[in-house]
Amino acid sequence: LLNAVEERGELSMDQAGELLGVRHPMRLVKELVDRGLLALVEEVHETYRPRTTQFVELHEAMRGEKDLHAAFDALARAEKQLGLLMRFVELSRCLGEDPLPVTKRELLKRSGASPALLRELVRKEVLQVVERPLVPDAPGDERPAPIALTPPQEEALNAVRNDWKEHATVLLHGVTASGKTELYMRLMLEALERGEQVLYLLPEIALTTQVIARLKRQFGDRVAVYHSRLAPRERTTLWLRMLNDPGSTPIVVGARSALFLPFRNLGLVIVDEEHDPSYKQHDPAPRYQARDMAIVLAGLHDARTLLGSATPSLESLFNADQGKYGKALLTVRHGDARLPVIERVDVREAARRHRMLGRFSQDLLDAISRALDRHEQVILFQNRRGYAPVWQCETCGSVPQCLHCDVSLTYHKRHHKLHCHYCGREYDPPLACGECGGEKLRMVGFGTEKIEEELATLIPDARVARMDQDTTRGKHAFEQLLDRFGAGDIDVLVGTQMVTKGLDFDRVTVVGILAADDLLRFPDLRAHERGFQLMAQVAGRSGRRTDPGVVLLQAREVHHPVIGYVIAHDLEGMYKRELEHRRAHGYPPFSRLVQLTLRHRRESLVMQAAAALGPALHARFGDRLLGPEAPPVARVRDLHLRRMLVKLGKGNYRSEKADLARIVNEVLDQGEWSRVQRIWDVDPM
Repeated sequence: LLNAVEERGELSMDQAGELLGVRHPMRLVKELVDRGLLALVEEVHETYRPRTTQFVELHEAMRGEKDLHAAFDALARAEKQLGLLMRFVELSRCLGEDPLPVTKRELLKRSGASPALLRELVRKEVLQVVERPLVPDAPGDERPAPIALTPPQEEALNAVRNDWKEHATVLLHGVTASGKTELYMRLMLEALERGEQVLYLLPEIALTTQVIARLKRQFGDRVAVYHSRLAPRERTTLWLRMLNDPGSTPIVVGARSALFLPFRNLGLVIVDEEHDPSYKQHDPAPRYQARDMAIVLAGLHDARTLLGSATPSLESLFNADQGKYGKALLTVRHGDARLPVIERVDVREAARRHRMLGRFSQDLLDAISRALDRHEQVILFQNRRGYAPVWQCETCGSVPQCLHCDVSLTYHKRHHKLHCHYCGREYDPPLACGECGGEKLRMVGFGTEKIEEELATLIPDARVARMDQDTTRGKHAFEQLLDRFGAGDIDVLVGTQMVTKGLDFDRVTVVGILAADDLLRFPDLRAHERGFQLMAQVAGRSGRRTDPGVVLLQAREVHHPVIGYVIAHDLEGMYKRELEHRRAHGYPPFSRLVQLTLRHRRESLVMQAAAALGPALHARFGDRLLGPEAPPVARVRDLHLRRMLVKLGKGNYRSEKADLARIVNEVLDQGEWSRVQRIWDVDPM
């Protein structure tokens, strides 16, 4: 490698890998860099090309009105060419003081001429065609319409304004369908009147569809959208526009990546659904919590932050109670709407009384049928996509596993494939058990695909659609699905947690939660908090106007305390219970968590590194160290994992974080252990 660099002057990393016969040469290159034998140089190559279009203008040889009249005379016998030139003069107003740009497409369309005719005028040096970047229209000067608020909304708005006098960040706790978006829009309007920019963050790209439609009706072309599903050219165009002309983009709506746009005069940051775990960026690095970064961004611009949610995170509620944030309440639904009635259905008792048909209780089926008879709509929530989570041998109980991850495969009936939801690989379903050779295989459990199929059998006249990652992969698939549901072309929408977030449809009066207690069984300190949030949010999709609607919550443990809080709409009770549990065990918000994951293809190397690191960390942090241990899925994409969690004291966070990094580096920078990848995650979700 050294000889090649000396001979050629420089090598790309790909060339170095090819020369060394390895796919990832960075470790070997870094060794030579550390010894001072090589230098690494990074270059950024500009790949962005602005979107351009062809414009028609007078040829540069045409210096004035005199030359133009000479061209008219020269074309006297070429009637079609003369007609095209006269049409151009009319459209461009080139003889006036304020000429207009004319695109080639517009000229040919308005004149009815052929491209060949235009080429002839170009050849004669009368006209010329030039490529120019498309310049977006500047926002109109018209003032947005005033936004009328109800008395409860006005009261909440005044509370937000008053709290901003003492706190840069305010938490708005507004129940579902209380009209938080109208309140947001009033605050946006006030920010625009002050000449400030607004950042409106949403946790999911999917949520932007309905929100953008409402904002565009109110603010027109002042609203820009930014998220990862936009084409790179679209994202770059917006980024450059904000950099060079801040006034052209006063309102930006986006997912977490919108934090990195070049704001010049940011005055207001709104984080809607602030509790949502989708605000956490996991992979790839950098790992960050967008809600917390939004607060930091607002601080850098001396802007105000509003966190909004019907089910705020425990950390945000705690910060409000401690006086770190202000807090405003919006506790009644908009207009005459009332909170839905939530009924629990004991599926074990229903099965004993033969009142279960597949995954549906008779109570839920009856509620669906009544809603459809009234031409109303239904949302069904099952937080697992696919057809069946497990394809199991009836003889030995063996379950097919991914060859590259330690996880069972999920059956997707539409493609007749077993999918790994960790690495994305697909497998053909086996005809016989791979362990014992038994041919009796059965599907265990159920996902959204199976719910969709069962409902189509039980209520054949119902128009059923499914909303999950499998059905919304296309760029506009989500919008098209929502448009169909909003137009009444779909009676029943079956979905994963996508259906819990921000959907507002007047005709939805029944919501079914198929397996409520499954949401509470994850080995996670936030399992109960998240389960409550998901159930309360999806319940809030029901009863949007005068009809309060009904929510049927199917579960085996119907008397679980969290289910009781959901039925009673009791966020405060849930908050107090969880807070005491966290306090007793030293979990956030009474500490900060840092998770370290060790990863390598050789399991023995990961285990050795973890075994050496564990005692060193325990000597410093004692019982505040959890692990090292194998996570529930201990191998992903052929990489073996070991994980440890450290609780850092809030008062000594900086010094303890420095100690943690120092100890890890001292232990793992030795010998082969230095090859083990370290993945840090602060405040893991």
